[in-house]
Amino acid sequence: MRYNKLGWSNLIVSEVALGCAQFSAQFTKTQKTEADMIAIMHRSLDLGITMWDTAPSYGNGMSETIVGKALVGRRDKVVVATKVAWGHAMPEMVEESCDASLRRLGTDHIDLLQIHWPSDEEPNELTIAGVARLVKAGKVRYAAVSNFKQDQVELAWCVYPVASNQLPYALVWRYDEPLIQYCGEYKIGVLAYSPLGEGILTGRYDETTTFPSGDVRNHCVFFLPNVMPLALKVTAALKQVADKHEVTPAQVAINWTARRSNISSVIVGSSSIQQVEQNASAVDWELDDDDRALLLAASDEYMATAPTFRTMWDR
Repeated sequence: MRYNKLGWSNLIVSEVALGCAQFSAQFTKTQKTEADMIAIMHRSLDLGITMWDTAPSYGNGMSETIVGKALVGRRDKVVVATKVAWGHAMPEMVEESCDASLRRLGTDHIDLLQIHWPSDEEPNELTIAGVARLVKAGKVRYAAVSNFKQDQVELAWCVYPVASNQLPYALVWRYDEPLIQYCGEYKIGVLAYSPLGEGILTGRYDETTTFPSGDVRNHCVFFLPNVMPLALKVTAALKQVADKHEVTPAQVAINWTARRSNISSVIVGSSSIQQVEQNASAVDWELDDDDRALLLAASDEYMATAPTFRTMWDR
């Protein structure tokens, strides 16, 4: 496992971070017990994954609660990243959200508190001011944002320096590359989420795949009938590279994202011990120039032919 400095901050984050959204009834696609989820988190730490990313909205606090239980006896080994709850834009509401997260996480501080989504109703400057107040109070080490566009990052920075911006980034989602370059120029870390395109890049699905009612992938753009055949061409390129290196397509996709310029860490969820082991080892080897050229060509074709969406769930 490699480690990177998160932007201008003093936080050191593992190249692969553990996404904890699935540790809740809202997101989990398999029947996992609480003990199973905690075991996955503990195994991730054994493998060198030292950053865990969660949010109040994941299972209405369930994810944070389970993360808190997994942190017992291990708090000093983990960079804990969570978010300001949706709808908590005003400074006093930011503190309420943070205090609730601290209780669920069972800790006296949060390493990275991110504004989950920019608000369309309240000035985002007020929200970042609320997070800044928590940094000064010692409840939060660093302020950060998530899903912010460049002008929103600039406005936030005018109020208080943000350590990172969490953005979707994958071979099938490269809309934010100019923003990622901007963040790199101004020493703002980038946490890349959904490097597997919500699963389409794992190689496990084809055009006959259906999901049960309530599965979040039913709302994902990559599984639309007019998009999936295009995305599967990228998956085919991943399989070609995976066979060459004797790894999985998912590991190739994670490696590609992790090694792109200005990416501090790639956030990947894991639903089993085996999966977290595969995700951790995805960065233990190198793509060569031919691999990168093949993948980039497939990605370029997808980006040129697929419909444009605002988000991965914009249906």
